[in-house]
Amino acid sequence: MILRLSLVLALQIGLVAVAQGSRSYPGPTQILDSPDNGQHVTVSVIEPQEARDLFAELAARSDIPHGFLLDGNYARAHKMVRILDDRGVTAAKAWVEGELFVDSSRFGEVGLTYHVAPIVFVREGKTPTVQVLDPSLFDRPVPYATWKAKLLAKAKAKLTRAYFTTRFAYDPDDRMKALADYEEEPLRDMNSTNRDFDRKLFMFDRATALKSH
Repeated sequence: MILRLSLVLALQIGLVAVAQGSRSYPGPTQILDSPDNGQHVTVSVIEPQEARDLFAELAARSDIPHGFLLDGNYARAHKMVRILDDRGVTAAKAWVEGELFVDSSRFGEVGLTYHVAPIVFVREGKTPTVQVLDPSLFDRPVPYATWKAKLLAKAKAKLTRAYFTTRFAYDPDDRMKALADYEEEPLRDMNSTNRDFDRKLFMFDRATALKSH
């Protein structure tokens, strides 16, 4: 009777996990420690070519406004980790907060209070390295240190904190949360934000083209 009850409870727990959309993948993973917020995040380990292929797919998506550096990095990152989910890759997110500056071909120098992008472990040699998939700043996967350095490259830049979270975190308010699944409100905001900034990017490019004639 006790064995039967335990089996029923286990099945119920499994069904709840499926209903909530939680996923676990059979591929290799590694734990990524984040001292700033005390999180230990499970992240997929993938091959270099797969990382390049995934980056190319993310960069080519017409529903992610990578060129709108002024805002929306949280929504872009959330969309990208969802796509990686669909490809069987468990990503995490890298966050940098502070006074950050990047140069944009469209907008010139852009100031940011934080920036976030998906990360995975990439197997290069014996030790997998953390690499960032961020088509808004780079044309290929890059090591985490390279990505972070770009955000802090200017002398006036100041770092407040840098940390990692699970893919479920949506904005800096989620830094300390132990999220185990995607939340509905951030998913709705992700879609509306990406649509809004894609429209703004289109209007900006159109206005720029008209001025050049």
